[in-house]
Amino acid sequence: MKWEKAVVKGSRIFECPSNWVDLHYYEAFNILFRVENALRIFVYSVLKNEFREKWDQLDITSDDSEKGNIASIAKKRFSQAKNFGYLGYSIKCPIMYLTSGELIGLILSDSYWKYFKSYFLGSKEIIKNKLNEINAIRNSFAHFRPIKQDDIEVIKQNAKHVLVSIEKCLTQLINIFITIPTNTAEDWYKQLKTLGTDLCTLNFFQCKDEQWIKIMIKYQCPILRKDEPFVNETSYHAPNLLSSAILKKYPELTNIVTYLSELMPYVPYTEGEDPDISKQISLIFSKEILTENYEIIKSNIENLLLKISEETELIKEDNLARGEILEVAVAYVSLKGGLESGSKSYWWTDLGRFECVVREDDPPEYWGTIFYFLRGGFVADIRKYPWMPEKISF
Repeated sequence: MKWEKAVVKGSRIFECPSNWVDLHYYEAFNILFRVENALRIFVYSVLKNEFREKWDQLDITSDDSEKGNIASIAKKRFSQAKNFGYLGYSIKCPIMYLTSGELIGLILSDSYWKYFKSYFLGSKEIIKNKLNEINAIRNSFAHFRPIKQDDIEVIKQNAKHVLVSIEKCLTQLINIFITIPTNTAEDWYKQLKTLGTDLCTLNFFQCKDEQWIKIMIKYQCPILRKDEPFVNETSYHAPNLLSSAILKKYPELTNIVTYLSELMPYVPYTEGEDPDISKQISLIFSKEILTENYEIIKSNIENLLLKISEETELIKEDNLARGEILEVAVAYVSLKGGLESGSKSYWWTDLGRFECVVREDDPPEYWGTIFYFLRGGFVADIRKYPWMPEKISF
């Protein structure tokens, strides 16, 4: 039994063995993977904002007619998956363990349809039919029954009809980059804009329709020491903010935030100077929740900023110490390229050790690093999903 591999012929060009399945099966997988995971993120986001920390306690009926709630059904399936924990990735977010049929059933149920219906441009019966058609093709594909080329067009057309407003919602949820005017008179803004320390600055952004607000905390990581273990390479030790630990430390904040993500900004390097290392933490709230709870948010952010200052001082005094939300990480600056590679030499800063990848015990509110500025819309273009430790495309 010989399994042949695809051969890379160039940038995004591959040659598949002649005995591989036909191309439309790959197209089906790509579309179904994206549609199902878009539905998961959509369902989570709506339920989290409606029910807050109790979102995973909602009653559902599983595909095999088992009664339970989102958390209980997910817990059972996660436990079963742990029997083969050496395979794939261990993901604990409850919404990841619901099937497409269960997601559809939850959306269309009499109990929850009122929370979802505004996102669909059609009657409940028409939406149900189109989602069920996608699910029928998905089940045929998942159980390795043959599908037709025409089935791909059905998925595309139904997804376009059903997900058009969902995609707009999810794109707004991710692309929050419009600076909130500094003369904004709303109470929440006047209270929160006063926050900040020498180490941490806050900036405020909103999406185009102003439904989502992003509070971005930028932590300036002070360099503790630098080493030069090799020629043309320098390592810099600095405190790193543990993003998911914030959610565990401040449950009041976790209960009302939709998600928290992190970003390590690109660090240009000039030879002979130390790099400017910082980490950005983004807290995403619906504007409604933020307006109602800005005093709680302010109190928790004040405590967070104080904690960051205290632990930074602790680690400055003892580089081997570790705090609850800070620990030391190492950045590497090295000279790349040059004569040996045939390219112009340049300095590269590797901040990979500052990244907090999504782990099994992280709360569902932690989304890791999310790629912004989607070119083709959320459903077709997103490359890194919440709750997944790796990106799924280039």
